[in-house]
Amino acid sequence: MKALLVRTHVLFSVMVLAAFSACGGSRDLNGVSETRFVAVMAALKQVRDRPGLDSVRRKASRDSILQKEGLTPAQLEGAAVKLAQNPARAQTVWQAVEQRANDTSVVRPRGKPMAK
Repeated sequence: MKALLVRTHVLFSVMVLAAFSACGGSRDLNGVSETRFVAVMAALKQVRDRPGLDSVRRKASRDSILQKEGLTPAQLEGAAVKLAQNPARAQTVWQAVEQRANDTSVVRPRGKPMAK
């Protein structure tokens, strides 16, 4: 009975690990998850594209996004460099960034809606 319980626990652990590794959003880009990278880049793209922001407010918005996510520009750049090593993956990730940036219901990292 104990052996069956241990075997079930091990099998469950393997299945959970396989599920996480198969999930496209869980891939790591130099310490930044792919999902987090997409969310942050989409939010930054929205700031870049938002009409009516002067350069000071645009910079403050970018800095705020990075600070809330606990990222530095260097970390984000490192993730982009890692991503660039695989052009096919980079294209898929950028498409996800574009899609998320264009989705008006999800405009901030971690799904926090932003007032327009």
